[in-house]
Amino acid sequence: MAQAASVASPKAVADPAAEAFRAWDRSGDGQLSLVEFRAGWQRAQALAKTQAGLQRQFAAIDSNRDGGLDAAEYANLVLVKNAGRAAPPLARFDVDGNGKLAFAEYVKLVEALAPRPASGKDAPR
Repeated sequence: MAQAASVASPKAVADPAAEAFRAWDRSGDGQLSLVEFRAGWQRAQALAKTQAGLQRQFAAIDSNRDGGLDAAEYANLVLVKNAGRAAPPLARFDVDGNGKLAFAEYVKLVEALAPRPASGKDAPR
């Protein structure tokens, strides 16, 4: 099999393509084999699907359509209800302190409260 790509030297500046390449390069040899490429592509597609699902959930939960989840919407989240008294306050995830969760803050909430897959194989890296 021919090697798909290689990187001479990683950039110090955050480069999403270079970061993805390094994550996909499981052998660490600076080249992507066909197997590494396919596995990386599958993980990227699964992550994109998860992101799209979270965006749909966020939009559905944002009942007043203001682009953020306020305290009332937060309290109605299934993850928060399931956690009961152990549920963290909205402020724990409200990084900008505006009293509501933006989408990125909501993702952090889901990462913290959602049940983990039984196998590490299904978890995004």
